[in-house]
Parts: sequence; structure tokens; C-alpha cells
Amino acid sequence: MGLTRKFILNNEVKKGFEEAADQVAKYFGWDNDKIILNEKDKENYMENNVLRIVSWNCHYGFDGKKPETIKSFKADILVIPECREIDMEKSGYDKEHRDWYGDHKEAIEKEEINTEKDLGVGIFWKDGITVKQLPEWENSLKDNCNFRYLIPYEVKGNFPPFILITVWTKAKYITGENDHLEYVQKAHSAIDHYNDLGLLKGQVILIGDFNSNIIWNNCYKKEQNHSKLVEKLEKIGIKDCSSPSENKNNTYIYYTKNGEKQVVDDYCFASSKISDSAKFSIPSSDEWTLVNGVKHWHGSDHCPIVVDFTL
Repeated sequence: MGLTRKFILNNEVKKGFEEAADQVAKYFGWDNDKIILNEKDKENYMENNVLRIVSWNCHYGFDGKKPETIKSFKADILVIPECREIDMEKSGYDKEHRDWYGDHKEAIEKEEINTEKDLGVGIFWKDGITVKQLPEWENSLKDNCNFRYLIPYEVKGNFPPFILITVWTKAKYITGENDHLEYVQKAHSAIDHYNDLGLLKGQVILIGDFNSNIIWNNCYKKEQNHSKLVEKLEKIGIKDCSSPSENKNNTYIYYTKNGEKQVVDDYCFASSKISDSAKFSIPSSDEWTLVNGVKHWHGSDHCPIVVDFTL
């Protein structure tokens, strides 16, 4: 019959019911791959086959009111650059629905890790979705400083699987490790290598804090600037999910001796088949608050980016 059925199970129903549901699906001829079994409320599901991915550089720790603040965006997958490992327990996500990576480099003090300074990238997801770090990252990629904090995951659920690369590009870290690349240069290096490995051949989404914009093009060699990164991704079928008309506001505010600067440096790129359905949005500019002469979005110098995909 090819019918789609959704079963929303309450907390009293045990996991063993899934086996019974399989038998029911076979009996009625339903497409079992499209049956959603879950013990959470209906709000935990993708609605109308829309997958929402939210990325927010939370600025020096995902603590305090930050988890509750970002919860209002109802992300199916949440990517948090500058999250600390100690923030994970209080994130509101259990161990089965979260992952964290950090290399601890900036947090080492007297041969010990200062957990308060141990920033990395957290990723969180709802029931019905599985997110697993690709073995290539653990086996080799994480040890190459040229790919630092461009972490590849495999994502599966009630939709076609895809590769998700969480992004937080960093400046070069001087430790004698041959780390000579700055910010967007690391994104270039990772894209080149991941493409050679075949990681970008299928459906791919990249999202996070790229620390990159055309206004900084002149800070890099022409082949390693932001414009060339966008061009490089387009050549392999990966497009920017935002556009000037959609992204009228800025995602990052910083300050120099010349005063306040506003810029977009958080992005989402996706394979053509996925990006065609993408709807990109960010909070309005009036949601930023001025505290002691400095603008913040709920304690961060970044605001979140929200991308809805119809899968």
C-alpha cells in the first residue's frame, strides 16, 4: 500500500514495542522505513519532513541560560562552537543525543587541562536521528592541524542520510606543529582533502562559524580567501544556503580601535539537491542588547543561524 504511518509513543511504552510495530507494519503492508517510533512528545519530530539545523557560536561556554535560550529555536540538530566539555551534562541532552570534540590545546596549563577554558564544538540532536562521527576523523583527520575543528559526521533518520561537517575555523596555533593556516585557509585545506577522500561525493551539509567574509579577502592569497572558498564549493556541487536578500542582518559583532564592526561569518553550505529546499534565517537586529557599550546576543558575540531543509 506504501502508506506512511507515524506512531507517537508515550513514556510508559517500552522500547520492546518497536518489535511489535515491525510486525504490524508488515501485516498492513506499510512502509516500515517511514514509521517513526519515539517516546518523546510530538514537538521532538521533524514536522512536514522539514529538518531544522541551528548553529550558534555561544562564546566561551554553553552554560547559564544559553541552553534554554537556544532551545526556543526547536532545532532537530544543534551545532555549538565554543562549547566546553563541562557544559555537556547541563545541556539538556543525554549522552545518546550529544557529542563533543575538543583538542584541548588552548586549555593546557602546567601540563593539565583547565576545563573552564577547554573550548570545542558540541553537537546535539533529537530522538529519531542518529549522528555518528566518521571514523576517518578519529583515525587520522583530527591529528592534522590543517583540518582543525571541521568535524565530519554521518546523519541518519527518517530522511536520506547525509554527511554533516561542523565548522569552527581557528587561527594558527604556534606549537611547532606546522600549523601555518589561518581561519578560512583551514576550510580550504579541509575541503580539498575531504573531497579527495570522497567524503563530499554524496549529500553534504557544512555549518558553523567559518570566521570568513569577503571583507577579509585581502588578508589572504587570492586562492585561499572567502570568495574562492565559495567558488570551490560550488564547483563540487555544494552551494551557499543563504543569499543577500535572506541575510540582511549580521551574525557577528566585534570591536576594533575604530569602533563597532558587524559582519556575517557564520554560514551553511549544502549539496545542490539539499540546498534547493533550504530556508535560511537569523534573529532580527533588535534582539541584540547593549551591555557596557558592547552588543551581545544572549551573552555571545554571535547570533544563531537557522536553516530548514525539506528532505
